[in-house]
Amino acid sequence: MNLILDTSVLIEIERGNKKVVERLNELRNLYPAQPKISFMTYFEFLYGLRKRNVKNKEMSRGFLNLFEVIHTTSKTADFLVLLKDKYELPLADLFIASQVMENAGILVTRDKDFGKIKETEKIFV
Repeated sequence: MNLILDTSVLIEIERGNKKVVERLNELRNLYPAQPKISFMTYFEFLYGLRKRNVKNKEMSRGFLNLFEVIHTTSKTADFLVLLKDKYELPLADLFIASQVMENAGILVTRDKDFGKIKETEKIFV
């Protein structure tokens, strides 16, 4: 199984949160494949960069581009419809969960709202 990182985790990695980085290093021993991010996570992180100065934007884009982005398919939409009918959560969260389901991944997050979604395996850091 692949680890799929949520936006909340990417932000903490970029900030240098030692606890999160240490936990991810532990997880890498169990799941050696390079962690991936969903298209929505890519978008959310990129959107957060819009007010940074040019130098910081470039550094953050370089960090973001270290991760393989999982792209959408018609199956993503099928899973999204299923989750949207069941959960009152932000569409972005449901979108990320849909891509985790589609790719049989494990979501790594700090966002407790994902705990409500029973269809995905999660690791909270």
